[in-house]
Parts: sequence; C-alpha cells; structure tokens
Amino acid sequence: MKHIIKAAFLTIGLGLLITFAYDIKQPADFFINDARTTYFAATMLIVFGALSMKRVMSYNTKTTIQYTPKHEELKNSGLSLAVVLLFVLAPMFDEPLRFSICDCQWIRWIGCLFLIDAITFFGWSSWILSKQYYRNDGKPSELRIVKSGPYAIIRHPRLLGLMSWALSTALVFNNIVALLVAVLLVWIAGLKARDEEVLKELEFGDQWIEYKKRTYRFIPMIY
Repeated sequence: MKHIIKAAFLTIGLGLLITFAYDIKQPADFFINDARTTYFAATMLIVFGALSMKRVMSYNTKTTIQYTPKHEELKNSGLSLAVVLLFVLAPMFDEPLRFSICDCQWIRWIGCLFLIDAITFFGWSSWILSKQYYRNDGKPSELRIVKSGPYAIIRHPRLLGLMSWALSTALVFNNIVALLVAVLLVWIAGLKARDEEVLKELEFGDQWIEYKKRTYRFIPMIY
C-alpha cells in the first residue's frame, strides 16, 4: 500500500511540474488545449501505473556474466536527464510563433496517437517484468529471457514505449526544443538496447540468438 501512496504523490507532483512549467502564473491555462489535456491524462496514467508496480522500475537480477557496457552510467544519466528535460522544457516552450514545428493544431493530435504506443508497450511490458522478476524476499531474481506479452514480438518494448512518449511530448507541445531532446532520448535508448542485447547473448548464447531471429528490436516487420 505504501508504494501506491508514494506513486500517487509522485504523479501529482509531476502533474504540477508540467502545468506550472507551462505557465507559472496561470497553470490552469495548460488545459485550454484539448490535445494537451489528453496528453496530461495519458502521461499521468503511464507514470502512476509504472510507479505503482512493486520494484518494476528497479528490479534486481543476478547473472554469471561480468559485462559492463561502455559509458553505462553516462547513458543512464543521459536518458534520465532527457526525460526530465522533456517534462520541463516541452510545456515551457509551447509557443507556436517562436518554437513551433509547424503552425497547426493537427500535429498535437498526432502526438496524442503516439501515446497509444507509449501506454501499450511501456505499461504492458512493465507489468510482464513485474510478474517475471518481482520477489518479496529481497534477493535478486534469476536473469532469463522474457518471451511473453510484447516480448514475443519485440525485444525492447519498454524502451519503445519510452521513445513513443518522447516523440509524443515533442509533437503535443509542438516545439523544436522538445523534438531535439526527444531525438536525443531515442538515440540513447537505441544504445541501451544494443548494450542489453550484448549482455543477453553472453548470458544465454544460442537461446538468445534463436529468440533474436524470431523477434524485432523495436518495430515489427521493420527493425
């Protein structure tokens, strides 16, 4: 129950951050635009859903492989920083005349469509991981290949969900600043996916190679 309350407070805090970043004097103006309102509701759902799953954001696994990806801490820090910057800078630079991608409203609704991917893949894969790896004895779980749910088709659905959310943020707030940060996030997520695949191949060998042949890194039938 404590983690549910904590998730609720963090979600509320994030919601306040987004709205006050948009307009510190009149944060309620954030909701004048329907696309922004839709984005806000969906993003709060993603955040609360992920945080309310026990240890799903930082589950521990044990492995027999001693492998540390190059610049691992830098990639993790860069990914976290990109997420924070999107939450803050995207609403702050939502000014069509100065920073807009285009002078149109429909691009915001295209951004909302990306939220479907974000909710589906990030939420679904997080739930699958919480079932696979959660333990209540404090000990790390055995590392294994997850093949159920979205993992039956995509090797990195949670990263795909995060990238979809980043692109959605840039489009919903219709600004170049957020788009540049979103591109940075997508690039770092791609690097982390490659690191993870190296670890899995070292850990599982032929099992991983066979799984890799039957799945796609991010986009079914394409990549």
